[in-house]
Amino acid sequence: MSYSLSMIDNFYPVIDYVSSLLRPSTGVLGVADFYVSEPGKLTQSQDSESDGDLGYRCNWLTRVFWKNWFSLDHVYLDPSRRRYLEHRFSTVKVFNGRNHFIIPYLIQIPYYIWLGRTTRISAETSATDIRIKDCTLSDNSKEQKSWARLEYQPSKPEHSQFSTYIYGFTWEDPQRDIEILDLHDGDNILAITSAGDNVLAYAAHQKGLTLHCVDMNPCQNHLLELKLAALASLDYRHFWNMFGKGHEPHFKDILNTDLSSHLSLNAYQYWQSNSTAFAPKQSRLAGWIFGDLAKRNFYTTGYSGTALICLRLVLKILGVHASAEKLTKCDSIDQQSEIWTNKVRKYILGSLAVQLLDNPLVMWRLLGVPINQWKMLREEGSMSQYVRDTLDPVALTTRFIDENYFYHLLIKQQYSQMCCPGYLTKTGFDKLQLALKYRYARFVIHTSTIVDVLKRLGKGELTKAIIMDHMDWFSENEAAVEIKELARAIKIGGFVIWRSAARIPWYISLFEAHGFSVEALSVRQPNTMAPIDRVNMYASFYKATRI
Repeated sequence: MSYSLSMIDNFYPVIDYVSSLLRPSTGVLGVADFYVSEPGKLTQSQDSESDGDLGYRCNWLTRVFWKNWFSLDHVYLDPSRRRYLEHRFSTVKVFNGRNHFIIPYLIQIPYYIWLGRTTRISAETSATDIRIKDCTLSDNSKEQKSWARLEYQPSKPEHSQFSTYIYGFTWEDPQRDIEILDLHDGDNILAITSAGDNVLAYAAHQKGLTLHCVDMNPCQNHLLELKLAALASLDYRHFWNMFGKGHEPHFKDILNTDLSSHLSLNAYQYWQSNSTAFAPKQSRLAGWIFGDLAKRNFYTTGYSGTALICLRLVLKILGVHASAEKLTKCDSIDQQSEIWTNKVRKYILGSLAVQLLDNPLVMWRLLGVPINQWKMLREEGSMSQYVRDTLDPVALTTRFIDENYFYHLLIKQQYSQMCCPGYLTKTGFDKLQLALKYRYARFVIHTSTIVDVLKRLGKGELTKAIIMDHMDWFSENEAAVEIKELARAIKIGGFVIWRSAARIPWYISLFEAHGFSVEALSVRQPNTMAPIDRVNMYASFYKATRI
């Protein structure tokens, strides 16, 4: 039904009649039409992922103007029409868009493209409509999908504050994590989603894991969903183009033909609205003026992408961009060390950029470092010392050409086949495809706070938790609440691992007070050349075992 539902006077009986014509359980109806939303806030029952409300809301002017404008031509955009359609049928996929009419981005007509089925689809029969109300997965793998995105309310302030992902790549080393985690079949693990790279690394390393992936930013979970959908449906070439090169010119077609059936409604809506992330338009004029600075791909999107663009700009201004590029091509550590020491280091460490990092606002907007963590860092030394202790060890002891894919990405804004995360290698890709196909790994994706997820888990249900640098963000009261819930949810003998910007985090005593034994796995000392991992961004790495 293309641009017809809004033209029908008595639309209720028409929708009912269409339903009677379609085959039960398999009949499909598609609608493309204009619409306006209801005034006021959505109710809790309306504001859920199943209703496809991401991008649904219209402002007052849009609602009033277009509703009255279309009514002059006997076209009715009353919200009840779409709501009855969604009530009568089960929504499979929906996209809420804006038609940029005459003057782009100034005059925008709301429209939607909707696909529905005649009956509600159970979680057992469709990968597109998984609805798990409880965090606990049963042992009957035949009744489970490889991953499930739990419902959330997009309009809640803690979610709606995010319009994009902060991290387009995960900035912690999974290789070091795996050394400590001692993963086993049956492990039930809680981890922060971030960009999804590390949870994929864990699943590729060990079969039989259940991974609770938690992030308050819906866009981070949209990104993990996209990677899982791509693993489940694409060949290696297209997967590499998307997440290795960060550039896939046919992404929108791939999204609609291959990925959409594997994505939740809100994830599909998000990537449909941001389909240029993998094929950004590049102005010829900008290319002529800015050269390489004008190049864009997936890894230049999000907050982390802004940081990469700024880094490239700083390197250009300092005149060391070409030398930095050579760091990713050195065949030996000696050659790399010589270039770093003589041609790059003094410009980077002595630049205004390092001084800018002493500003908490810059640290948050570019690097995702909140003020509490910035304060912890500064209490133990200067920013310039911290940057030296971060960069010197990795530049002098790890190869950027084939080993340290973190810094390879920083410089090149893309990975190479020789230097990339394990899930992007052909071997890692094949392992994960099999894991998803045969349910060797199970991902439960929570758009929530860690505390809320922990409260829904049973006592002693988790075996391990990886909370990254998360605790650095908290006040004492917030940290105490979360540590208390971790102590309840983690089984005796299980453990938590984390990294911190401080060598001795202040909250160690809170872990000990709640029944954990804490040990330092790595503590970075000033002016030493021993990195704690290939990133070396943090001053320490800790493990707290439940006793």
